[in-house]
Amino acid sequence: MNAFNRAALNSYRWVGKEAAIEFADNHALVKMLFSGAVDAMSQAERYFALGEIAERGKAISKSQKILFGLRSTLDHGQGGELARNLDSLYDYCIRQLTAAHASNEVAKVSEAKALMVQIREAWEIMPLNRAAPVQ
Repeated sequence: MNAFNRAALNSYRWVGKEAAIEFADNHALVKMLFSGAVDAMSQAERYFALGEIAERGKAISKSQKILFGLRSTLDHGQGGELARNLDSLYDYCIRQLTAAHASNEVAKVSEAKALMVQIREAWEIMPLNRAAPVQ
């Protein structure tokens, strides 16, 4: 694929994501955030294997930014114990990602990713009418 086609394809993907975000409800947006975090953690795992420290750092940073975003959407007033538990889980994952990068331990990324996969799967099966109060 030549550079022009690659740029066009990337633009097309960006427009598709922008449209999906613009028309998504809160439940779908949170699902996209979970998927984005998991995808970024998968990238970090690949960069660990390749020994690409700078790219690994970027992927970990992206994961952490998404997790900070998820934390900021929690409604502790309405979400109660569930919101507190999610807040603790997001914080734990953020700390694991930091430790993974500092200590060169891919297992910490894998652990955080596994936790987020479980939360994403639970979010996907949660009835829509239950999604709004927590996130």
